[in-house]
Amino acid sequence: MITRRNFLKGSSFGAGILVLENTFSQRRMIAKEHQASWEKANLKLTIQTWSFRLFDIEEGLKKTHEAGVGFVEIAGGIKIKGQNKRAVAMTDEERKWFRSVAEENQVKAVSLGGNQGTRQEFDFAAELGLAVMQGEPPFDRLVEVSGLAEEYQIHFALHNHATPNRYWNYKETLKRLDGCSPWLGFCPDTGHMMRSGIDPLTAVRDLKGRIFSIHLKDLNDTNRLDTEKKELYDVPWGTGKGQVEAILHELAAQKVRGPVIIEYEYKWEDNVSEIAECVKFFNKVIG
Repeated sequence: MITRRNFLKGSSFGAGILVLENTFSQRRMIAKEHQASWEKANLKLTIQTWSFRLFDIEEGLKKTHEAGVGFVEIAGGIKIKGQNKRAVAMTDEERKWFRSVAEENQVKAVSLGGNQGTRQEFDFAAELGLAVMQGEPPFDRLVEVSGLAEEYQIHFALHNHATPNRYWNYKETLKRLDGCSPWLGFCPDTGHMMRSGIDPLTAVRDLKGRIFSIHLKDLNDTNRLDTEKKELYDVPWGTGKGQVEAILHELAAQKVRGPVIIEYEYKWEDNVSEIAECVKFFNKVIG
């Protein structure tokens, strides 16, 4: 009987495919081996599914596994079978399907991005057993959001984009937390901080005790706001100007318990190999 595998074995094209399959199998084995230790670790290496925004979420979960990572942060907007939709708008059938695909790829969702802090979003996060939500709710709802976070026992992390985003300046945001429960904290995005002229290592130190998760990025250069701006883009951790190793050590020293998230916003068509380099660097630094 001619099977797909027998056919591939009999062709030079098939030989190439089998090499790729073996590579992916090795990465999957790495993910499986590391997931048990990452479950117990303070810093949980995680991939933001937005890194694979061009693909359906099923393909994104497969790519996460191929990169050797066992956790994901679900982007606020995802693609399911060609249809773009809000993650929280998934039907009951789609949520069941999502959980089965995640389990099949040995990936666990631990966080949800792009939130406004609504009860619907908290219900969704609770249903999936998520530990963290991150987003950018209006300033006048921070006390309310922190109360929902405490009610649901799910940490809510305020996320910054580059200036002029409302949360770009973490020092100003800190001043707005009076009256909020300790379930409200931060998910600093170090790449957007660099784009805003903020030193990410200093920011992580200043936010000690308030970091629930982090979008950790390495960029090709720093942004000098007083000079001509260069194009800034993601590079594998440890090869750019993002002080990633020092930030990882700082997070470990602070005993941060939460996702360290790779959100790779470059080479959208094919970035798994560069994300895998980030994974390798993380394992080298953190062990």
